[in-house]
This record gives sequence, structure tokens and C-alpha cells, in this order.
Amino acid sequence: MVKANWDTEELIENWTLLPAELNLVGNKVGANQIGFAVLLKYFQIYARFPDSPKEIPDAIISYIAQQLQIPSNFYSDYDWQGRSITNHRAAIRKLFGFRVAKITDGEEMVDWLKAEIIPNEQRIEPIRGKTSEDTVGESNLKRFERNIKQNN
Repeated sequence: MVKANWDTEELIENWTLLPAELNLVGNKVGANQIGFAVLLKYFQIYARFPDSPKEIPDAIISYIAQQLQIPSNFYSDYDWQGRSITNHRAAIRKLFGFRVAKITDGEEMVDWLKAEIIPNEQRIEPIRGKTSEDTVGESNLKRFERNIKQNN
């Protein structure tokens, strides 16, 4: 969960679009421009995408819109269900060297947990470090957890 209140220094440090990032968003317009920029910075910070548009505080949206020199209300027009967000997410994953997890990733995770973690700790928390290490993202954590519980 993203914290609700950001001071100016934190916004600048975490949410400033660098020149290369401005180039990436430069070929997009309006809602797609701010939507892509928010997804890009969010992924850069949290190594995952936001679950909903409401997860992003207004201060962040305003700060990014200001950098793009567009109205912040364009963000509310960004389509969170369409083809654009799917393409934006794919481009951002590729940029950071991530990919969508495959079923075999889950199977490998279960095998790793059985061999390395469960015999020693009986905890699921170490999955988070392993998923980040393997760059498949954190989105499959619940599925991994279900697989572990079913196989014990």
C-alpha cells in the first residue's frame, strides 16, 4: 500500500521523471501519458503495479501531471481495463527486466520452498525475496502459497 501523505522532498526524490523517462512518456498523450508515467514510477519504486487507480494519492498524480504539463484530472480518464494498460505494463516490465510469471515458475517456487524454506522455518515470507530475485513479480504470491499448503 502506498503511503497517503508525501512531502515535497519525498515527491521529488521518488516521483520525479528523469529525462529518459520523459522520453518514454513523450509519445503518449493525455490520459495515456499520465497513466503510463504513474505506472512507470510506481513499478520502479515497488516492483509491482498498483491494484487500482485509487491506490495512487492525489499528491503523486498532481506532481507527475505538473512535470508532464498536463491537467491532473487526465489521470481519472486512464483506462485500467483496456489494451493500453496491458501494453504499458508489458513495456514497463520489459524495461526493468521483469516478465509475467508462468505456471512453471510456480512449480519451481514450490520445489524451492520445499527444499530450502519449509523444512527449516514453515513460513511463507521468504517467498517475497525469491520472487523479487527471480524478477517474476509478487503478484503470484497467493497462488504459490496455495500450492505450498496443498503439497504439505
